[in-house]
Amino acid sequence: MRTAAIADAIVPTLHRALDDWTFYAPQLLDLSDSLNQGRARHSFAFDPKAGMAPLPRVFQWSDGSAYVNHVELVRRARKAEMPPEFWTDPLVYQGGSDDLLGPTDDIVCASEAYGIDFEAEVAVITTDVPMAVKPADALRHVRLLMLVNDVSLRNLISA
Repeated sequence: MRTAAIADAIVPTLHRALDDWTFYAPQLLDLSDSLNQGRARHSFAFDPKAGMAPLPRVFQWSDGSAYVNHVELVRRARKAEMPPEFWTDPLVYQGGSDDLLGPTDDIVCASEAYGIDFEAEVAVITTDVPMAVKPADALRHVRLLMLVNDVSLRNLISA
């Protein structure tokens, strides 16, 4: 992305847009199309260093592990055993969501002894997804896709 535009004349925050997606999404899509076609009024050169977290705080987020081989490698690096239930139970946890960082913000950790580790991941922003939704219907609840750095303190994670 080389150019950007301020969208607060349409909606003040991404949270607000997500809360009333049906109303705001078409207007944001029009702005995006104008920007990509070089027609957006008041566009400017995008500077990643000026970027902030699109959602600096969220109500909740969950992280699920989809790759058994990744979990095996991480646990082996920590000299930790793979729990037998990992092969039958999904690995999902809810993370702290009070401070999500921007794309070039420094990652601060009190000590490397905590086993700081980060990995690139795909974040999927959804609406409220009904329990037991069928996979064919789940896509209707997806609003945005983002790339994120997931920072973990591996030595503080329970078995």
